[in-house]
Amino acid sequence: MLRYFISREFLLTLIGLGLLGVLLYLAVFFWIMPVYTRHGSGVLVPDVSEKPYKEAVAILKKSKLRPTADPDSVFMENLPPGVIIKQYPAPYSRVKPNRTISLTINKFQPPMVAMPEVVDQTLYQAKVRLENWGLSIGKVMRKPDFAENAVLEAKYKGGDITPGTKIPRGSKIDVIVGSGLVSGKVTLPDLTGYTYEDAIAILTELNLGLGSVVYEENAPAEQIGKIYDQRPRYIQGDSVNMGSSIDLYIYGSEPTSNEGIVVEGELPESKNDDDE
Repeated sequence: MLRYFISREFLLTLIGLGLLGVLLYLAVFFWIMPVYTRHGSGVLVPDVSEKPYKEAVAILKKSKLRPTADPDSVFMENLPPGVIIKQYPAPYSRVKPNRTISLTINKFQPPMVAMPEVVDQTLYQAKVRLENWGLSIGKVMRKPDFAENAVLEAKYKGGDITPGTKIPRGSKIDVIVGSGLVSGKVTLPDLTGYTYEDAIAILTELNLGLGSVVYEENAPAEQIGKIYDQRPRYIQGDSVNMGSSIDLYIYGSEPTSNEGIVVEGELPESKNDDDE
């Protein structure tokens, strides 16, 4: 037996089996498989991306393919509505005739989202919050205010917008932010005789700040809640730098609630927790 395994006859047998294996390999992969899979006779998938849906369907059908709309269509604001965003199989793939081609379509109507709260946020915080809701910053306008880069107002299409308002996803929100240190001069207002609330409104309009507030308890009853002096004192024609603070001197006791000064009346009593 050992002589046979080392004989010339056995060696020739091994060589013959090896050649037969090579021939079978070549026949399977270069003749049988191409015939079975119709290699080289497939259809080249045309590129229909960013084409209108009807046009894309016509192109694919002309190539003997079956287009179908993907139910999970999405919305992209930078593309026209109704165009093809994505297709599968990918463009220029070779597929069998009559193969189904799935088309993802850009929605005609964007989804609606709720406007988030951005007022009193920094510009960066507002940008991040808007982007988290699928919105973005539009125009950034600045106005004199101490709160530098803080959002003072939010606007949509030129009008004010409140948190929770439903708007199309992808919309741009214009914001008004504080410019920081204010500059320039404004005429010093005469605040004597005004109430605290009215004085604050005037100071805000003139881009002035509120300084110290001093209360004088010994005062005529009819003057309770009214301003009797200010610093700097009013002199006709005087002006101050925008952003300056004005100290107020008011007749009456310092309020014990957050409801402000009440003119010609007593401060309202604080409500007990049981009354709320």
